[in-house]
Amino acid sequence: MSDRRVALLVAVLLVTAACAPAPTAPSPSFLPTTTAATASPRPTPTPASTPAPTASPTPTSTPVGGLEPMDLRVTGCPGGVVLEWSASVDAEFHHYTALRGPEREIDPAWPPIAPAVDWGDTYVTDRFITSAVDASIVPTETIWNYRVMAYDASNRPVAASPVRHARLDDVVELGVLEITPGPEEGTTHLDWRLFGGLSRCFSSYRVLVGTGGGAPSTVLTAISDQGTTELVTGGLHSGETYSIRVEAARTTTLGGFVVARTETVTYTAP
Repeated sequence: MSDRRVALLVAVLLVTAACAPAPTAPSPSFLPTTTAATASPRPTPTPASTPAPTASPTPTSTPVGGLEPMDLRVTGCPGGVVLEWSASVDAEFHHYTALRGPEREIDPAWPPIAPAVDWGDTYVTDRFITSAVDASIVPTETIWNYRVMAYDASNRPVAASPVRHARLDDVVELGVLEITPGPEEGTTHLDWRLFGGLSRCFSSYRVLVGTGGGAPSTVLTAISDQGTTELVTGGLHSGETYSIRVEAARTTTLGGFVVARTETVTYTAP
């Protein structure tokens, strides 16, 4: 082989050796073995939060047939029912009238549609008189329904309350009225039992007197504090004989009724 060919072969071998990758040294046994990275577990999807429940709108009086709504509260008391309503602001207002019936449906038309009736004690043309009473029926277990309407001058309804119900109770008996001479000369002391019913059923105690053997019908005095159960009065004349009774009453501008009463006592003032 010529020297030229030998030199060329040696050059090729040198180039090949230079291009070959260097051998990888074995990892020492004390080095930790590299492990493949594991994917982080996917978080469990959180359910979509449920919106907090919202309160339903408070029911309000709904106009019927375009009528302005009015509020109404009825209170069943011994001896009668008290009706209290909100004032109508309708420009066509002329008067109020309340209707009573045995059924929950009371038509606002006028004249009243049976079995609803007008008992005749609630007609008023002042829009700011907004309370009345029903003492026109005998107390029973019957539950009565009430509705107050506002009408124009032609008796066309312009406003109406919802229908509310109540039951009348019997008048409360307060027992015997105790009457004795008062602490000072010429005075008389009266003592009676408390009326413990609802305050909405009370307006005042009335001390009624009668003379000449007549029934007590003249109001000697009225007391508006329901907790008061006695009176010292100088209104009885010495030597005069009286019939005396105390009544608890509920009154409005459009009427009233007795809710409780004592027995009638005959007394001669000393």
